[in-house]
Amino acid sequence: MIVLFATMPTGVNTYIFADQRLVKPVSGAVAQGTLLAAVTLPVMVRG
Repeated sequence: MIVLFATMPTGVNTYIFADQRLVKPVSGAVAQGTLLAAVTLPVMVRG
């Protein structure tokens, strides 16, 4: 269960709490985490 939660994408709360000057890097990190989760989650569930 811990591994499955680790593969889940980060929440949008990170983006909301980002300072105004950090919005672009944080939004990129959230998008990258979501894309990586889309790839790794099916592998972890199947394995």
